[in-house]
Formats: sequence, structure tokens, C-alpha cells
Amino acid sequence: MRPKFAKGVRLHRDRDGGTMLLVPEGALALNASAAAALELVDGQHSIGEIETALVAGFEVDAKRAHDDVCELFERLAERRFVEMQ
Repeated sequence: MRPKFAKGVRLHRDRDGGTMLLVPEGALALNASAAAALELVDGQHSIGEIETALVAGFEVDAKRAHDDVCELFERLAERRFVEMQ
């Protein structure tokens, strides 16, 4: 599956380095790992590729990355902020 942002949703990096997900109803502040995962949301990167990037960029094992990425995208899909292709 390859996630992409739903219409009206985009990633925004502040001047101070913070990252937010801008959604039609407002904005969600993101932690570093969620921001890293969402930076790869373009409809081209698969969930597996996003997990691999998190393992490489953070000190986390593959199982933890898988669980965290699945939870993140399940929550975002429930709120219709991402679409899974």
C-alpha cells in the first residue's frame, strides 16, 4: 500500500523546525518520527519503504517501526487525512 494525502491535507515545516499536518479542520503537531514518516507520503513510497526509512533514521527495531507506522496510518486513514492506494 502506498499512502497519499487526502485533498486539502499537507505537511508543513515551521521556521523553528516543527512539523505540522495541516488539515481542513486545523493542524496536528507531529513528533519527529511521525514527521519523518509523513515526509515520505507521496503516493509513491510504500508502507514498507516508510518503515525501512524509520529504522534507518531512528534507533528503533523493524517490529516497532512496523507497529508505529501501521498505527499512525490507521489513525490518519480513519480521520480521512490519508488515502491508501
